[in-house]
Amino acid sequence: MSLNYDLTKVNADYKSDEGWAVANTLIWATLSVELGSITEKNWKEFYTRCYMIERIHGPFRHDGKRDVYVQPEEVKAFIGLNTNVSDASNAMFKQRVDQRFRNATESILRNA
Repeated sequence: MSLNYDLTKVNADYKSDEGWAVANTLIWATLSVELGSITEKNWKEFYTRCYMIERIHGPFRHDGKRDVYVQPEEVKAFIGLNTNVSDASNAMFKQRVDQRFRNATESILRNA
């Protein structure tokens, strides 16, 4: 299944190189954070989930010199982004985050 997205309702400049880097990051982040869109109502939750996933696996992007973590103002600027990703409840997302931490820990322990 392809990841489809729509940026037509986003006010941020996503056509510049930097803007596209943010847009691309957030589009692909919808898969990890299990939220298909960024809305006025959920943008803080979207950011919170990005923060959590980036702390487990590392930042979603690198600018060639340094790691770049998603910032709250970036998520807020992309209100209106929509993808075909299905939303997961907070409970389901938290369960999956717990499993990611456990998998990461088990990997470390296997190599210890």
